[in-house]
Amino acid sequence: MKPSCKSQYLAVHNEAKALFAQGYSKKTIYDHFIEKDKIHMSYVAWAKIMENHDQKFPFGQKKFKKEKPISQTPGKIRGKFSHSNDPYPIEDATDSIVEEKENEKPFNLIKKEK
Repeated sequence: MKPSCKSQYLAVHNEAKALFAQGYSKKTIYDHFIEKDKIHMSYVAWAKIMENHDQKFPFGQKKFKKEKPISQTPGKIRGKFSHSNDPYPIEDATDSIVEEKENEKPFNLIKKEK
């Protein structure tokens, strides 16, 4: 949206406020100012500024904080990952790793021929 939208609205604010008080709709007032070539903005911008003209940033969105519902079921949630701090058994794991390393064959580098 154009940065000048708010300044365009403020230029016709008093007239727009008077027309709105007389019962004209936002769309009718917008069309009137477009025909008179007093504003150059979309209707969406016009409607937002008309509602929020007193704010510093009328196009800024209001922050919405989503609250998480508190679960009533204690314990683990099914289908979710859970981590256990219990260590793996040490004696079985290290012996199998050592045996695998001993059974590995040494590798040979292959030289490229030119």
